Amino acid sequence: MEKLTREQYRERAAAKVAAAQEVLAAEVGALVTGADWQQFLDFQAKLHDYSANNVMLIFAQHARAYEEGRVPEPTPTYVAGFETWRALGRSVERGQHGYAVLAPMRSTRRRARDAEGNVRALRRGDTPSLGETETRTPVLRGFTVATVFDASQTSGKNLPDPPRPRLLAGEAPRGLGAAVKELIESKGFAVDTVTDASHLQGANGQTNWSTQVVLIRADMDDAAMVKTLIHEAAHVLLHQTPPASHLPRAMKEVEAESVAYVVASVHGMPTDEYSFPYVAGWAGEDADKAIRATQARVNAAAQAIIAESPAEHMGGAKPPGTDLAVAQMRGLEGEAAEAHLDAQRRNDAVMAPSHGGSDVA
Repeated sequence: MEKLTREQYRERAAAKVAAAQEVLAAEVGALVTGADWQQFLDFQAKLHDYSANNVMLIFAQHARAYEEGRVPEPTPTYVAGFETWRALGRSVERGQHGYAVLAPMRSTRRRARDAEGNVRALRRGDTPSLGETETRTPVLRGFTVATVFDASQTSGKNLPDPPRPRLLAGEAPRGLGAAVKELIESKGFAVDTVTDASHLQGANGQTNWSTQVVLIRADMDDAAMVKTLIHEAAHVLLHQTPPASHLPRAMKEVEAESVAYVVASVHGMPTDEYSFPYVAGWAGEDADKAIRATQARVNAAAQAIIAESPAEHMGGAKPPGTDLAVAQMRGLEGEAAEAHLDAQRRNDAVMAPSHGGSDVA
C-alpha cells in the first residue's frame, strides 16, 4: 500500500471533498421542475437523518448506480458505512462502489477565563488554574469524505422489519398533531381553529406574524388538519426572522409545503395532493444558490418536527437494529447494550433539531 506523507494525505482528502462538491453543484443545478423537486423530497423523506447536501449526493450517486445496473431499484433503502453493515451481519458485495458523503471534522476549543475576564487557550493536557473556569466550544474544522453503501449493495443476514405506519383514510398518526402544536407554541405562537376557509381567505391555514397566532380550518378531516398544521409550523420555524422572513411569498410557500411533504411521507400519510411550481419560477436568476438554501432550510425544519414526533414513523436511512448491533460489536452485551441503545436514542432526539442532520450514518 502506498505510504503518503501528511501533506499528500491532506491534498488527496481535499481533492475528494472538491469532487463531491462538484457533484453537488451539478445536481442542484439540475433541479428545474416541480417534478424534479418532488423526487428530491422523496429522497429527503427516505434519508431524513442525513444533511441536505448528503441527501443530494446519495441521490445522484444512487441514480448513477441504477443506470449502470449496479443496484436493482432507482431509490435507496437503507444506507450505512462498511463497518455498520458488518455489525449487522452483512458484507458489501464484490465490485460495488460506495457513495461519497461529506462528513464533518469536529473538535473542541478549550479556554480558561479568570474572574477579571482574561481568557487563555488551553492546550491538550492543560488544566484551569485556581480561580479560572473552563469553557468548551465545539468547532467545525472542515469536511472529509466518508463512504456509505445502500442495503442492495450488501448481502448476508436479513434486516429486522422496520416500523410501518398504518393509517385509515383521513386519519393522522396518533400524537403527531399534538406534538406539532406544542412545537409551534414553544416558539411563542398560539394555535386556534376557525369554522371554515371563508375566515382564512380560502386557505386551509394561516400564520399571523403580528398577533403570533396560527389558525387552522376545523372543517377538514384529521389528516388534512395535521398536514396544514405542519405547513404552518414550517413557516413559524423558518420565516419568523430575517433573512428568511424577507424571502418572496412563493418561495416561503414552497419551503413550507416541502417540509409538510417530507414529514407527512415519513409518517406514512398520503401526499398525492401536494404540488410544486417550476423551480425556475420561484428561484429566479440565482437558482442554484436559492435551491441550495431552500434545501438546507427544508431539511432543518423537517428534522426538527420529526424529532418531536411520538408517532410511529420511518426511521430514515439507518438500517433497523443498527444501534444495538454496533453496541454489541463493541463488546456491550445484554442490559449494557440496551442501555447504550437507550442513551443513543436520547442523544439523537436532542441533537437532531439543532445540528441540521447527521452527515454520516
